[in-house]
Amino acid sequence: MSEADIVLRLLMATACGGLIGIERERGDRPAGFRTYIMISLGAALFTVLSLIAFPGADPARVAAQVVVGIGFLGVGVIVVYAGTHVVGITTAATMWATAAVGMAAGSGYYMTSLYTTGIILAVLVALPWVEKKIIARFRSRQLYFTIHSRPRPGLVEEVEATLSQYGINSMLLRFYECKGGEGECSILLRVSVPARINIIEVMDTLYQIYGVSVVSFEE
Repeated sequence: MSEADIVLRLLMATACGGLIGIERERGDRPAGFRTYIMISLGAALFTVLSLIAFPGADPARVAAQVVVGIGFLGVGVIVVYAGTHVVGITTAATMWATAAVGMAAGSGYYMTSLYTTGIILAVLVALPWVEKKIIARFRSRQLYFTIHSRPRPGLVEEVEATLSQYGINSMLLRFYECKGGEGECSILLRVSVPARINIIEVMDTLYQIYGVSVVSFEE
């Protein structure tokens, strides 16, 4: 393999990584333009070295380490918020796929690296629109509703019936009632709210139930 061929492979990896990085930079993701270039370029160089630098050795050994090693880098961009929300998984997966693009370029599969870059960009650019317009319609949000009200018979049943009118499934988790029928009782419900439902409208309807003073929700 000539030096010119090596440089061409590295430039191809740089270009592919840069294209993916531009899209990620546009979305203000944790890993951006330069990060993706370095991932693709490094994977390409490791692949080239595995092919030419160790005569008689198994070239797949270095490639296997690239596949595994990029996972440690991806862990750094995955963040868990409040124990329930996980963000950065798509970024980590994109970094992993970009390393594969770099390996393809380093192996001399130029068209494969270009096609894969195009597919990655299509997934990152076009599929969020599909998720928002189509898939989101079938999703349900898992929420916790807390309701404070004057205690009275049939209150829980009326709350559940109101939620059912909107197609919301609910499960009673906790019910605190003041002694002597005075003060306020507290109801905690776990609900599954379809994406098409306006939560503010649901809360306004719950407020109209006799005795209800506070309605709040959290994810």
